[in-house]
Amino acid sequence: GTAFAASTYLLRTRNCSMAARRVMSSLRAIRTRSETAIRSASNTELQALKEKEKLPWGQLSKDEKVTLYRAAYGQSRKELMTGDQDNMKVALGVVTGVAASYLLFMFIQSFAEPSPRTLNKEWVDATDAKIAESGANPIFNKK
Repeated sequence: GTAFAASTYLLRTRNCSMAARRVMSSLRAIRTRSETAIRSASNTELQALKEKEKLPWGQLSKDEKVTLYRAAYGQSRKELMTGDQDNMKVALGVVTGVAASYLLFMFIQSFAEPSPRTLNKEWVDATDAKIAESGANPIFNKK
């Protein structure tokens, strides 16, 4: 509801931290998983469990408690803390992108014309000498 909308607004602001993004992705994951858990259990089972939930929790079995918890929250805190472990996928994607960019750069560079004659070492040295002779840069070119 409103908490989700407010946290979505936080994601769109420029001052949002990585922690807020992690929280948002966790909230989305919880919402998706809880919807999946609700769909996987039949409506009649859930309705019966919802009625049992109103009774003392000591009367519920462990499986019923887990099913109710999964229907409400999706994952436990421990499961959320471990995450999806997709760091290797991200690292591989970054390395692949950088390698592809480098190969594209080298391919384009192979068809480029050679650098202009004004950039070779002799021309640059002659230009520096001419500047020094004329005194165009009195701070760094001392006579």
